[in-house]
Amino acid sequence: MPPARFRRSALAGCVLLGACNDTSDLAPASPDTPWQFEPSKEAPTPPAPAAVAAKRFAVPENTAVQLPLPADIDPNHSYSLVELIDIAQRRNPATRVAWEQARQAAINVGIARAAYLPALTASAVAGWEHFVTPFPSNLVPQGFIIFNAQEFIPQLAVNYLLLDFGGRAAAVEAAGQISIAGNVARAYFTLDGADAALRAARQALADAKVVQQSAEALFGRGLDTIVDVQLARRGTAQAQYDLAQADTAQHDAMYTLLAAMDLPPTTKLRVANAAERPLPPRTARAVDNVLSEALRQRPDLLAQVAKLRASDAEIAAARSALFPKVSLSANVQGNIGQLSVNNSPYFPVTKPQGAALLKFEWPLYEGGLLQNKLSLAQSKREEAEAALKERIDQALREVALAYDQVDTVLQQYDAAIALQTASEAAFHSASDAYAHGVGTLTDATSAQTGLATARAAVARAHAQSLINAAALAFATGELTSSSDFASATPR
Repeated sequence: MPPARFRRSALAGCVLLGACNDTSDLAPASPDTPWQFEPSKEAPTPPAPAAVAAKRFAVPENTAVQLPLPADIDPNHSYSLVELIDIAQRRNPATRVAWEQARQAAINVGIARAAYLPALTASAVAGWEHFVTPFPSNLVPQGFIIFNAQEFIPQLAVNYLLLDFGGRAAAVEAAGQISIAGNVARAYFTLDGADAALRAARQALADAKVVQQSAEALFGRGLDTIVDVQLARRGTAQAQYDLAQADTAQHDAMYTLLAAMDLPPTTKLRVANAAERPLPPRTARAVDNVLSEALRQRPDLLAQVAKLRASDAEIAAARSALFPKVSLSANVQGNIGQLSVNNSPYFPVTKPQGAALLKFEWPLYEGGLLQNKLSLAQSKREEAEAALKERIDQALREVALAYDQVDTVLQQYDAAIALQTASEAAFHSASDAYAHGVGTLTDATSAQTGLATARAAVARAHAQSLINAAALAFATGELTSSSDFASATPR
């Protein structure tokens, strides 16, 4: 082929190969043209938009993303906290990620252990060969010999690493070492507190209506003024507004729980009432004992320790690569074929072949590759040790904070109960006195407002007590099974 023609052919081939990796469809053709999203094959293709005279920017419809699949939720069943956590752990993508990582770690153990077993390989080669080799012209006038060969060569080979100075054991250990429930529990108790606040708001509205009825009755008998009646009606309207706010907060708490469980916001979910759930006992244990238990029980700390041990094993594996290795290899094969030389008749070959080799291998110099791998493994070990220390410090802070908050909120709950009891007595006295014409509207409405505030405080303190108790249990690593969530020790 002439050189000019060859260059043109090569240039054309390069252009064709470049067209195979054309990415022009991955970005808009011009600044004022929106990129057209390519939907998945499973999704229906949207109809092409009609041509318009003037270009207008528009985001194309994305038909590849669909609503999440609805959960198998029974709308007539009241789900307990244990059931809600179970649903969340089965649906949440984070659980799937953790599960897949655990499976990968187990698979890596199997991969590393395979180094202890011999590798057995079966292979076969078949084909036809035509080749020419030079040969002395005093023996062959043309100075070369032509060979034609027809061969079929099956082979069975085995390789077995006998000695590697601990490299395989280190690899196995490294592979083997390699909180959704808390969010659900917090959302569950928050929803229960919102439910209690909603009930308190309903009762506050009923109390405000009692005061309003008393004011209207006294005004009808000429014992009160229209100003007091309007003030009482304003108190009822305020209670209705507070009830609407409590209802909104209850809906928000429900959406938060659905999000924690990875459920669609349209899910109709009934949740068991936790109002009768006993509050946690006061922390009788010393904080030092609680901190020690957390260090022994927390799964995240155990995982960090496992990573540290894995880094130690990686150092051992990198160090073993600096030492020699001894391996045994053997194979059995046969040459089933025939050979023709210079167009002579074919000569068949059907002889078996075999080999057994003991291999000694010692990397003496590889440009610092093995030493750098060892340094990298040591650096990873230092990183894992620092990460463990950081996680321990964070865990201790979480436990200390949760430990302090449990007793603090229990004290608030006791104070809220005492406030509610006093407020109820004050409201009944002021309301009865006002209804009989011997009290004032100011006293009645003030007592009604104080009682509503006290009831809301009790609801918040009760929910926060359960939330803080769950936070302390999570911080110390005590909640590791469904029985831990189901059981509770009364105060």
